[in-house]
Amino acid sequence: EKIQIAEEAGIRLELVLDNAALIQPDEKVNEADLKTLTRTEFFTMLGVVAAPSALVLAVCSALGVGFDLFAVFADEMMNMYGNAIIFAFFNILVGMYIVDWHKWESKWQRVVTALIVIYGMCFGGIVKCRFYPQAPLVIFLFHIPVFMGMLRATAFRAAQRASFYRSVALSTFLVGVMVLVVWLSWMNIPGWDGVNLYNDATKAKLVERSSMLYAEFKPMINGRERSLDYEWDCKEQRNTDFDLIYGETVDNGYTLEISERQDRAVKCGQVNLIWFLLWVSPFVVVMVNWVLAVFCAINGTIVGLDDMSRAEKALKQFILMIAILFLCMWVAASVAGASMRLTGALMAFCGSALIALFIWIYFEVGAKLLASTLKQSKMMKSLLAIVTNDWFRACFVMGFNAGLPAMLCVEVVRQRVRRLRGTTTSTDLLTHEAYAVIEMLKSWRWGSIFVKVNWLVILYWTLSVGVAKITIIFLSWLNEELSQIPLIWVCVIFFGIGYVMFLLPPVPGIPVYITSGIIIAAQSRSIDEVGGYWGGVVIATALSFVLKIAAVCGQYSIGYFMGKSVKVQQLVMVDKVPTRAIEKILLRRGLNAAKVAVLVGGPDWPTSVLCGILRLNLFQCCLGTVPVIFVSAPCVLAGAFLAGPSSDMTQSDKNVWDALANTALAVSALGQLASGVCAMYFIQDTITKHSDELSEHREEHQKVKELTQAEEAYNDCYGDVIDWKNLSRPWLALISTSAVMMIISFFLFLLFDEVCFREFKVNNSISDPEGLDCSGNFGCAMVRIVREDPPIGWGALGLFAMACLLHFIFLRYVGRKAKALHKCREADGLLVDADVTTV
Repeated sequence: EKIQIAEEAGIRLELVLDNAALIQPDEKVNEADLKTLTRTEFFTMLGVVAAPSALVLAVCSALGVGFDLFAVFADEMMNMYGNAIIFAFFNILVGMYIVDWHKWESKWQRVVTALIVIYGMCFGGIVKCRFYPQAPLVIFLFHIPVFMGMLRATAFRAAQRASFYRSVALSTFLVGVMVLVVWLSWMNIPGWDGVNLYNDATKAKLVERSSMLYAEFKPMINGRERSLDYEWDCKEQRNTDFDLIYGETVDNGYTLEISERQDRAVKCGQVNLIWFLLWVSPFVVVMVNWVLAVFCAINGTIVGLDDMSRAEKALKQFILMIAILFLCMWVAASVAGASMRLTGALMAFCGSALIALFIWIYFEVGAKLLASTLKQSKMMKSLLAIVTNDWFRACFVMGFNAGLPAMLCVEVVRQRVRRLRGTTTSTDLLTHEAYAVIEMLKSWRWGSIFVKVNWLVILYWTLSVGVAKITIIFLSWLNEELSQIPLIWVCVIFFGIGYVMFLLPPVPGIPVYITSGIIIAAQSRSIDEVGGYWGGVVIATALSFVLKIAAVCGQYSIGYFMGKSVKVQQLVMVDKVPTRAIEKILLRRGLNAAKVAVLVGGPDWPTSVLCGILRLNLFQCCLGTVPVIFVSAPCVLAGAFLAGPSSDMTQSDKNVWDALANTALAVSALGQLASGVCAMYFIQDTITKHSDELSEHREEHQKVKELTQAEEAYNDCYGDVIDWKNLSRPWLALISTSAVMMIISFFLFLLFDEVCFREFKVNNSISDPEGLDCSGNFGCAMVRIVREDPPIGWGALGLFAMACLLHFIFLRYVGRKAKALHKCREADGLLVDADVTTV
């Protein structure tokens, strides 16, 4: 405030930073001088960790009053009330920012008001549990890492780092064990609440306890809203309506239309998901506690890095965990073709974990020490360079695009309030913080950023919308086409098509594995010579494994021949430390944990192609990929369970096999995630231990270095052409319009996927009248997957197509201008900045 007053008075100040002064005192304290946690402190920590878990068991599970909680908020209007509550507290949050809440003198006033806002918004999220049944679970469990961070920042600040994290690891592990014991006891001890193993009897009990929920979830049938009847609507899924006469359901002769059956199925699925979550929530508590235990054990024991400061250790682990969470999101997106509900649950927990990580890094390190470390650490300077490049800024623009103008409006009000309170005498329209942000934004290369925004949206559309939908529909169509062909030819044709699909970069492997289980297991039901249904499962597992190994060879060949190009070597960054670290791991002979983790945990196509580009031993790559069977086999089982052992199963039997399929899919996702996590850990560990060796120049990469240097002149010309100051207004408008349209379409695809596209899984039939209704026509299915009413999907696709057209027109223009400028400078012998307008 004093600096601000001096600046407003016209006094010119020179800021001199003393890095040593920025370092917090605890950084200079020897770890040995800090205390270990006492037994009393450990039990305090155990109680704090156990509290959120106990609350979940009491309020969000079938062991407690979970059904009563959901019954209270089951009314459809509760969702609107939840939106209103969240909106109200969000406005309070904005008001706190406007009145400079962080500068209030009373610490307790700051803490109390912050808690009121946070828990008000959490309550709004719980009120919306009708549509987001995982919300209460996520909110309550989120308190475990928050409470640990608060303990670390306050009562246990003077504790040794290793002692604190070992205690947290032990506490969370013990809480997980206790919850597991309680859950297993509840399921198996008849004297408690009867036997509650997941079977037909338990499901009947859960359905009975959900009677209030079935009464509130009302589909629109025959022009009227009515309550669901589990037996009629959800279990037997009859195609006719009923009337209640003296408490009995009686067929009234009305045949449901396709849209009515779909609406009813959605409502049944929502209620079924709620009671399943209430039954399985103790297991979720166990897994969350054990994941935290593993994280804290690694943080306090395994990661030794004695040559680094505490802050740098924490930051390295923070970066690793961020990468792991993005890997988890990639795994979640990969299984979307078989279970959208599993994908949604994984995404919710990943988002919560991401927020928890940012809170943890703040409490663990502190703002001042973070700033100091960023200035002093070589690794952190490299990270800072990544964060300030145009790609990262493009991600920022995509995430906060509409928020920037809104924040400017808030800053206008904030400045006005400051003048009314007498905390500033400035007559400027905005606060000085806002002007600082504006000056920073002015220095950004907006032409380059908008181009990169467009490329990021195109990449997202390609992977998550275009290829994902096409792959699922194609595999479903293939399942129908092969249903009448002899099994041996089914295996041959599927192998060939699967091999081609593996060679396509955007196609993930998981849907291919799942489809092999669906097709081959279903075909083998009536063939005793191969062992029937279970024999088909074995054949599908073996075929998928051989297919993966063959695909590795094919992808390796692509990389081998592409790798002869110096440009390709440059694109995969063969001369950079991370690629060399991967190479060093894969050069190890035989089977070892690091090599297997990289080959199995990495994305299929990029990993194998990189092996070919690096000219690694093909046999060793295939050998290291052998453990992929532990990832592919559960996917095959999931597909086989989706098909089921019989084509005429009852709805009750289908539900059981669907549950088994989701379980197998979750096991596969966890296996993929675990191998990916290990791969990232080993890559980071290799970089840390061999940084100098990996950074040395290699003679075989001299051509890559020369190409990079030769392209610098053209890149400088391209940067000058695309610079915001050098573009004419029509081209500014064109690239800006393209980026805005891209961002709008991105959010439509991201947030309104269920509104834009029909829900379709790999085991569905494209000929199903209640689905795509295309009678085996693949082209029809590609059109019908997009919803017509409302036409938001077609609108988003049209917006995306138009944005792509404008984007490529702009790229062609700036490419021609950059080449012309480069030739002009070469002719003049001046490869330096020049006036672009003279070209």
